[in-house]
Amino acid sequence: MSETVTRRTTCYECDANCPFDVTINAEGRATAVSGPDCPRGAAQLEREYHSDRLLYPMKRVGPPGSDEFERIAWDEALATIAQRLSTVRAEHGAEQAGFFAGYTKEGRPQLQRLAHYFGSPNYLTEAGCCFSATMVAEKLTLGYKLKSASLNASTATRCVVFWSTNPPGSVMPFDDHPLLHPEQERTTIVVDPRRTETAERADLHLQPRPGTDGALALAFHHEVFAHGWADEAFLAEWGSGVEAFRAYVADCTPEWAAGVCGVPAADIREAARLYATSGPAQIALSPTATVQHANGFQNHRAIVLLPAVTGNLDIEGGNRFFLDKVRPKPIDGFAECIGDLPPRLGDETFPVWTRYWPAGQSMLLPDAILEGEPQPIRALFAIGINAAMWPNTARMYRALEALDFFACVDFFLTDTAKRADIVLPAATSLEREALVAYPGCQFRGEVRYRDAVLAPRGEARADAQISLDIAVALGMGADFWHGDLAAAWAEAAEGLEPAIRRQAYEDPDGATVFADALDEEGFEGQRLYQVRGFPTATGRIEFDSRELREAGHAGLPVWREPAESPVSTPELAADYPLVLTSGGRSRNYTHSQQQRFPSLRAAEPEPRATIHPETAAEHGLGHGDPVRVVTPRGAVVFSADVRDIVRPGVVHCVHGWAEAEVNRLTDDAHLDPISGFPPFKSGLCRVEPA
Repeated sequence: MSETVTRRTTCYECDANCPFDVTINAEGRATAVSGPDCPRGAAQLEREYHSDRLLYPMKRVGPPGSDEFERIAWDEALATIAQRLSTVRAEHGAEQAGFFAGYTKEGRPQLQRLAHYFGSPNYLTEAGCCFSATMVAEKLTLGYKLKSASLNASTATRCVVFWSTNPPGSVMPFDDHPLLHPEQERTTIVVDPRRTETAERADLHLQPRPGTDGALALAFHHEVFAHGWADEAFLAEWGSGVEAFRAYVADCTPEWAAGVCGVPAADIREAARLYATSGPAQIALSPTATVQHANGFQNHRAIVLLPAVTGNLDIEGGNRFFLDKVRPKPIDGFAECIGDLPPRLGDETFPVWTRYWPAGQSMLLPDAILEGEPQPIRALFAIGINAAMWPNTARMYRALEALDFFACVDFFLTDTAKRADIVLPAATSLEREALVAYPGCQFRGEVRYRDAVLAPRGEARADAQISLDIAVALGMGADFWHGDLAAAWAEAAEGLEPAIRRQAYEDPDGATVFADALDEEGFEGQRLYQVRGFPTATGRIEFDSRELREAGHAGLPVWREPAESPVSTPELAADYPLVLTSGGRSRNYTHSQQQRFPSLRAAEPEPRATIHPETAAEHGLGHGDPVRVVTPRGAVVFSADVRDIVRPGVVHCVHGWAEAEVNRLTDDAHLDPISGFPPFKSGLCRVEPA
């Protein structure tokens, strides 16, 4: 390279795949990036050139958790991984080897293919506690995904209910998100245990006790039916179990919900009235906040049934369904292999969830390793794994140390990687090629082939390439493009129309793809269900779900107290009197991934526990004081963030901090009985000066 050049790429500091330009000097070093106004995207080069970045394969020579590693060659690393996995398969069965994908997500098709062609059904991902429960709840209830399109803006919307989501902290373009700055006047309601930036701007803020969203939603339904605001004609034609649901919510009055949630009954009434009568009305949802509770699946069902009851479902300005776009050809091996493989982890305990989700339930991994239940796991190969993703994190660390063999791929020698026998260096998004298909909005998505714009540093390799290399070492090269990553992506691209495929490869900005429903005769101007119906068990909206009843669950979206709460466990609340919630998003961090970046640490330097001034005073805490947050699982020290943005008696802790892992405190014993999701956002704790 003889002069400075600018190359087009996509960022992967989250999974939004935003386009960025990279300036590269004559020596081949990136000197600047430019793109959307996002602090994480702006910090890409801090990952690329970080002094702690892993650049070579490493073998642990000290005890698990230590820094004692030595450099080894790639051939030795791959041979060791192949030999150890093969030993487990020969002695115990391939299903006792697990394969896990966290971040990044781009290499998942190749990793899943590796798992299934090896003979293991146990391909696992972070979706065991993120996003998938909302999707399954929506598809089981409505037949279509709803949340994925819920943050789209429409000029027709007259009322927006932000239900446990805060775009300024989580969704590009943050403070400038179109839902926050509508072109026309609209009413805004926020449901959130915290008074977020979005809540500050709202006409009405409902601040429920964490974990009580379901009770609040049922009270909305009560008001809609009681005042004749329901779309009865639609319900008569398209609802299944409506009368049973109507009877169930008859007792779910605002006064009842006020006693459960701590929200004034008058505010519940007003919010329900505004939502039901100001339409078109839209509910904007988080991917996970409503489902990370012991009853989260049913809570989420109660929420997503509100658009159906009020006539706001799949209309312009309401909640539109998320439509599938033109997708690449599947190369993950799931469809052709899963029928011939043993049960996945979770098939035994969460069969409704695994019926809809093409992976095992990763939250069961500690039980599988330590107890052999519901099935044993003895070896694990993981890409981008972080033990802090699991509730009761200390137990997950013990599980990793108990494995017969553990290998992982990462950018850094994290606390999780320090438990591995072999650690492999990952290439950054600037260094790896990938076919990137971004789902986009309701009707339109994007697909592009992203070339590597930099040579990998050291001996780093793309995640997907590493999966192919392990497959070759296992003797499966013929089924894995003989290790040729470009060929793997080319086969995936065969699923695209030729013109789209050509543009995806040749245009740095990629190609636009549209929903296949747009091609269906009669769709234009119609609602999706008028053309396709509702693809549920009954062909209608499932107010009383047949699938859930057949699996032994309540068919209605019933309300249940959080597994740990002042109401359900008063004896525990005597020692742990405060409600613990966690995981509010920050524009500076994607979970734990940017914690090492100096610019972002400067913007957000400390792990914080937000406590109401009254609660802080009762416990002798001042703003900025070190505070020990304690639960039955352990204790973690945070910096006290004393503000009245949470209710008295509630503690909100940030997540993703290696020095303050909040999930050391969260409950792993009361997973949601349908999805297997952990109750990250509703438990009990106490606080004390540290």
